[in-house]
Amino acid sequence: MFENIDFSPGEIFYDVTNDASCLKEEDIFQVRYLNLPIDLVIDLGWYRTNYTIMVIKDMNWTKPLLVKKCTEVSDLKFIMNECALFVRLLLRDSLS
Repeated sequence: MFENIDFSPGEIFYDVTNDASCLKEEDIFQVRYLNLPIDLVIDLGWYRTNYTIMVIKDMNWTKPLLVKKCTEVSDLKFIMNECALFVRLLLRDSLS
């Protein structure tokens, strides 16, 4: 589903987006950016009524840096691309 999104230098850690039956699971997709100037995670899950994509810094799940929500699968690619861009900007700024 997200094959055209540039997640570099992150690594896709978990991905069940190719299985439609898994798109209503809490754990759907995760990209990790570890051992960089800052540790980040992009996490996608289904939470009863909506999809939530969060950007997490230093594994602090209680205070995400960014939270995006939607109810339609068709919106996920656009929102995930926004989150990937957000992470690239954070990483660029952390190297400055």
